[in-house]
Amino acid sequence: MASPTAPTMKAPRGSRRRSVIAPGDTAPPNRRQDILTSAEELFAERGYHAVSVRDIAARAGVPLALVGYYFGKKEELLGTIFEHRRGYIDERLQRIAAVDCSPANPNAVEDLVQAWVEPAVLLRATEGGAAFSRLVARLSDQGPETDRVIEPHYDPLARTFIAAMQQALPGCDRNLLVWGYVYALGALLKHISDLRVERLSDGHEVTADPARMPDLIRFLTAGFRALAGGTR
Repeated sequence: MASPTAPTMKAPRGSRRRSVIAPGDTAPPNRRQDILTSAEELFAERGYHAVSVRDIAARAGVPLALVGYYFGKKEELLGTIFEHRRGYIDERLQRIAAVDCSPANPNAVEDLVQAWVEPAVLLRATEGGAAFSRLVARLSDQGPETDRVIEPHYDPLARTFIAAMQQALPGCDRNLLVWGYVYALGALLKHISDLRVERLSDGHEVTADPARMPDLIRFLTAGFRALAGGTR
């Protein structure tokens, strides 16, 4: 017999995918948001494959059936987390598009790096941003299920950034810039998620410190310039 608290109604045929949460949907009790937050935290703490739907329901304090009702399968729930955070990706795309990559702008490389880095670093400092940042860092090597979520959200961003950097560094081979993007991504993910800096600095530095963002931007800018052999 079904639990009296578990919903039994089905979404109308042809309705939008159930895992989508409308912006500003916070009507109490906000069980959907509780599930989403719990999943984000657990995926960040343990990794996607080490977390079960039952774990998520227990953390959120909701019936197990409710997770499937609102979000479908675990992979759909992971996808919803990234849909919910989509705004910071769109901001990065818009900022990259706004950079003048012509020879008239001698700071084009640094401007592109800043447009790509800054929203990610600042997101880390927002409510829930730390868990999401750790989640992004964890997902890079966790298999096809996570690749299916990462690819539609982050590959367009990567391609946009690389194309803009080609304009800023016209003498640099595109494949070299692809490697540059991979190197830069590793540095950014470590900046926003790794706790080791606190230990190595004997507690003098803080993970994802926004005050260190200019240093990160300078470091990555120098790296792209070095790959281009000293061109702009």
